[in-house]
Amino acid sequence: MGSKRVDLLVLGASFAGIEVLYQLWRRYDGKFTTVVVDRQRGHGYLPLVQERLCGRLAPDGSTLDTAAYIESLPRTTFIQDDVVKFSPDDKTVTLASGKTIAARLVVVALGSVLEAPSAIAGAERLVAHKLTGQFDDARARLARALEQESAPVVVAGGGISGVELAGELADLSKTRPDGWNAPKVTLVTVGDRLVENLPASVARRADRALRGQGVEIKYGMRLVEVGQEEVVVEHRGDSETLACSLAFWAGGVTPGAILGELGLPRTDDGWLAVGPTLQCFPTSDAKRYDIFACGDAVRIEGGEGRWPTMQRAIECLWQAKVVAKNLVKLLKEKKGYPDGLPPLVPHTLRESFPYGVSIGGKSLLVLGNVATHVPGVTHRFRRFLMRQYFARYTPLSPNDR
Repeated sequence: MGSKRVDLLVLGASFAGIEVLYQLWRRYDGKFTTVVVDRQRGHGYLPLVQERLCGRLAPDGSTLDTAAYIESLPRTTFIQDDVVKFSPDDKTVTLASGKTIAARLVVVALGSVLEAPSAIAGAERLVAHKLTGQFDDARARLARALEQESAPVVVAGGGISGVELAGELADLSKTRPDGWNAPKVTLVTVGDRLVENLPASVARRADRALRGQGVEIKYGMRLVEVGQEEVVVEHRGDSETLACSLAFWAGGVTPGAILGELGLPRTDDGWLAVGPTLQCFPTSDAKRYDIFACGDAVRIEGGEGRWPTMQRAIECLWQAKVVAKNLVKLLKEKKGYPDGLPPLVPHTLRESFPYGVSIGGKSLLVLGNVATHVPGVTHRFRRFLMRQYFARYTPLSPNDR
């Protein structure tokens, strides 16, 4: 038990949270105290989670020691704990350990969760692999399943995550860890095409890439039940039972339950609602003016309504940069803002950005409405980005602090 008061409190230290700290340290040389709270000391590289899962990348070599970087920053403390609730009025967070922390400035970057809808019978049997605990369990369950001679695997979800995971599982027919057998992979999606947020030409290429590697694709099918060795899918009232040693959920992320305990504005579907400046209360008085949220758990509302979001790691970095700029502006002001609330920097909407989609042994580079197959290039480039990402958060030496 205990309490603490600091200048800055950051809740969540994955892509968005740690980037806020990186950008702030680069932009502001004033003295301030920071506490960062996250349930994990390290974070696996999410854009390549399917490669980590299937053994193409070593899990240990693709995990960022988040806490080590944070603890190397001046006057910064990392706390491994779970957030229980937050009070916006006095900007105080309560942790599962009983600690309370109050701050002048707050950044909420708790992220989303990968969970199957409870409406699916046996949903608890579906394998998720986003968080560290989920990933470790998924990796162990996949290893056990593929040690069997016959290992049919089902992937539920036809978005980018589901397509990449199905492709990576299919690629195990060529190269796989010792003792593993190649699985028979089936991709189930409720839609009538893959990657619905990308152009139709990309969907057609993704379909050909998966089928060319032996993946069976079932369109217009909704997963309704997960049993011990089978799943049941349904289409317009007709059901079909598929043999299944393991079923992965890749049907999209959802807001975490903790978002409902923070006292912050939310959208009708449960996400954190922020203004273009990424403030939770953009038109509020000084008491709540300095509470921000960023990352894939936020939805920006302003102008004509909700802004589109790509829900990608790069967008978390863009948002974090905006938050850091605004934190600098507020840190330079007197507490309580006696001279008035300063105007802050808005986020820039980027509706299109190049995509790299790795589909097992195939890879697509998506530029607008054009998708190009570039064998091996996308894989190598995305690994290069991972190495650059890890280098970005190398712990500071004592001389750099």
